[in-house]
Amino acid sequence: MNNKIIAQGLEDLFCDKRITIVYGVLKRLHITPLHSDYDDLFQEGCLAYAAAYADFTNQPSTTNLAAFAYQRIYWRLLDLLRRRQYGEGLQEYSLDDQPLLECGQTDPALGHVLNAAYFTALARHCSLNQRRYLHAKLNHQLSDRQIADYYAVSPAAVYQWKKGLIAKARQLNYNEEGFGVTK
Repeated sequence: MNNKIIAQGLEDLFCDKRITIVYGVLKRLHITPLHSDYDDLFQEGCLAYAAAYADFTNQPSTTNLAAFAYQRIYWRLLDLLRRRQYGEGLQEYSLDDQPLLECGQTDPALGHVLNAAYFTALARHCSLNQRRYLHAKLNHQLSDRQIADYYAVSPAAVYQWKKGLIAKARQLNYNEEGFGVTK
């Protein structure tokens, strides 16, 4: 690709409200400004638009630049999100920075499956507030302060949820037959 055409594509993006194409793709992917990678994904979307603009000028059969660019941006950002999700999905989770399962260290895929089973079993034994804490930590990676703000409770209440959750996690043990609660 020619740098001059890429530069023209970026200029075209910022005129005539074409930037809304990038915002539309981000909205379709449920990426809000609160997302930790929002700025990076926005920049990737702008670069994908410029690349689509360059390819569009080389394909006279295509008539609608906006639809062509929208689809290219969507594919690019979706591909990036899938790669990141796959990489993050293989890590071992712990609530208090202690490894939960030692066998997950040898095989990352096995560790991921065992972690999912462990947290599912843990959620069944928790109160509603402890499940809220678990969900916010694992699925949204929120800090304790953000959880308190989201649920409109004090940080001390969130600390109690966390403390109770960790106590339940320690009660839940893993053996060859599966998970069980120790008394």
